[in-house]
Amino acid sequence: MDIENKTEKRIKAEFFRSAAGNESVREELLNLGRPIKTVVGEDILFIEQNWPLDRPYADLLKRGRGQMEQSIYEARHTVEKSEFRTLFFVYEDRMVLTHFIKKKSNKTPKDAIELAWKRMKLWMQAQRELEKEK
Repeated sequence: MDIENKTEKRIKAEFFRSAAGNESVREELLNLGRPIKTVVGEDILFIEQNWPLDRPYADLLKRGRGQMEQSIYEARHTVEKSEFRTLFFVYEDRMVLTHFIKKKSNKTPKDAIELAWKRMKLWMQAQRELEKEK
């Protein structure tokens, strides 16, 4: 696989937005500030430009099946000896950022994966409704 910094994006990142309008990943990154949000932003850009990717950049956490389920991945970030993860899924040319965590153990917590899964299902349902309206 040829991995390089390209200027053209293969997928475009966007934040998951709740029904109430909250963007928890964006809010968390803004609260953490620099250098974390800078490193995360650079890592997300690299994934956007080079998708599909495997470790060490991204890792499959839960495989989706069927039209209403997309696979959940994690973008892997290391900032000042701390590990962070942005959980996301890809739909067509969109990378939807669903959850952000600071890792405290070797495995990504199951509840974080399930929250990302739940948000993916909500997003997919809303997307299907939008597509029906067109």
